[in-house]
Amino acid sequence: MIRFKTTRTALGLYGTLLVLPTLIFGWLYWRELLKAHEVEMASVPEDAEDGARKIWTSLKARMDDLIEAETNRPFTEYGEYVLPSLEPIGDEIRPQRSAMTERTLPAGILAYFRFDRSNPASPVDVFVGDDTFGRKGVAENFVPIIEEFRNKRDSVTVLTNIEPQRPPQAFPLAAVALSLGNGDLECIKKCSAYLIDESITVRVYDFRLQFYVDQDGFGRAVVSRRVRAEIGPLIDAPAEAGCLAPLMKGFDLQQGFLLDVNWLFKELPFTIAEHVLDAKESLVRRDGAGTIDKLESRFATFYPVEKLGFETFKSSDLRFGQLDVEIDTSEITARFDHQQRNLFAVGLMLVLTLATGMSLLYRSVSRELEQAHRTQNFVAAVTHELRTPVSTIRLHGEMLLDGWAVDEEKRQEYYRRIVRETGRLSTLVENVLEKSRLKESVTEPELSDLNEVVRRLEKDLASGDGSEDLSFDLAPRLPQVWLTPEGVRGVLLNLVENARKYAPVDRNASEPEPILVRTRWDGERALLEVLDRGPGVPAPEKGRIFDAFYRVGSEATRTTTGTGLGLHLVKLHADVAGARVSVHDREGGGSIFRLAYRASV
Repeated sequence: MIRFKTTRTALGLYGTLLVLPTLIFGWLYWRELLKAHEVEMASVPEDAEDGARKIWTSLKARMDDLIEAETNRPFTEYGEYVLPSLEPIGDEIRPQRSAMTERTLPAGILAYFRFDRSNPASPVDVFVGDDTFGRKGVAENFVPIIEEFRNKRDSVTVLTNIEPQRPPQAFPLAAVALSLGNGDLECIKKCSAYLIDESITVRVYDFRLQFYVDQDGFGRAVVSRRVRAEIGPLIDAPAEAGCLAPLMKGFDLQQGFLLDVNWLFKELPFTIAEHVLDAKESLVRRDGAGTIDKLESRFATFYPVEKLGFETFKSSDLRFGQLDVEIDTSEITARFDHQQRNLFAVGLMLVLTLATGMSLLYRSVSRELEQAHRTQNFVAAVTHELRTPVSTIRLHGEMLLDGWAVDEEKRQEYYRRIVRETGRLSTLVENVLEKSRLKESVTEPELSDLNEVVRRLEKDLASGDGSEDLSFDLAPRLPQVWLTPEGVRGVLLNLVENARKYAPVDRNASEPEPILVRTRWDGERALLEVLDRGPGVPAPEKGRIFDAFYRVGSEATRTTTGTGLGLHLVKLHADVAGARVSVHDREGGGSIFRLAYRASV
């Protein structure tokens, strides 16, 4: 028992050494997995901010390119007619239609415009480019918008009211006259003598970006600049030359273009987003009603009006057109959950594997220890079984040698005892040898009559003391079965001997019930049974009594002799014949040892 407990302790320590490092490594891996997930989640807001920055910087670059292109456009092109070149001209003015009336407008520009800053009642000139595609008459639709911008500009101080200036530039007088002449080519040509080879100094300011929300809630984005010539007589021309009036008194203009807010704040950002955002990122536009945020998403918000540098008339206009870069973290969370499940599944599989391995190892060691214990008991039993007959033979031999047996009857009794004990020794040796022989399975079963084999063994099974403690009940017409005659003999000898040892017939009973040997047919197999009226076999022991060297009960309290080989030999004989051996409780008390043989049909 102490050795068994020591073995269990050793197995426990061995299992701990296997499981503990696995648990530690699993915990460390899970910690690294959790840390990586936390780092990835922590980087989401930064990634969203970076995506937002990519969009509005690209948006600003597009706006800068557009403004730079318009900055390079001479202010004299804001009219119906222009000169082909701004270089000084010769003796004749050859005007041509301007790009603002003949060509398609650049993407994002709805219309060009100009108006006189010094006269609020002056008309607004609007140019919408080529009218080939049905745009004729659209210019009138933009006049109210520019009028509203002019009124708002004049009545409200812009939040950033700084007008950047550029150095004055000299422009050909003819080009300026064409731009400001309202398309009166005849007047310009008549006054060409005052214009040819003359120039005028004009101050052209930088473009300013201004944004406001009109009374209907629509956003308006206007890019405009100031163009100013000194006030006062600039040329000496006849009063009837009305087309030259702006040149004679000076001028102060506001010119620029109206941006398409839908293109600038809706179409263009999403086009840029398709190229600069990752697959996990998306651009979301917040409408007036607001959008319900996804629970597993992170946002980076930016306002195009503010990022593009628009000036506003109200601070609230800076928040117009809110855009969010959204990163859906559900995929990250799902991946982390999947990794956790995989880790736990692998961990569970590993634990089950280790538990199964430890269980099998424990059972194997337990079986080996039990086998060793049974072998030890067998050696002790064999030693005892050998000592007793050897001592008896020696004692009676010495008594015969010393002449203690005086009469012939006494000597015959001693001889009989010596022969009987010699037989016990032979049986013990034969059992050990038979176990080894049956393990090799050298005998092949044959078809034979089971009843006939049992009948031939009746004399061999009889009691040595002449008592009638055995009866037979053989079923008629049994089919032939696969058996070995020596196997049936070994089975019956061991089972009957086992019954006589552990369940002897009660001689003191009024009607002693002998040990019964019977055969019968159960519909599938031929059964050979030995029935007794002994104490029976406890249920937990029924699956073990056929093991080698196993004996029911404790060696310390056992009173019967034996080596634990008899029932094991029965099992070996059954295996050789392909039969099944089992033990059952007998109705009324006792046991039934049963062998089921294979029939020929």
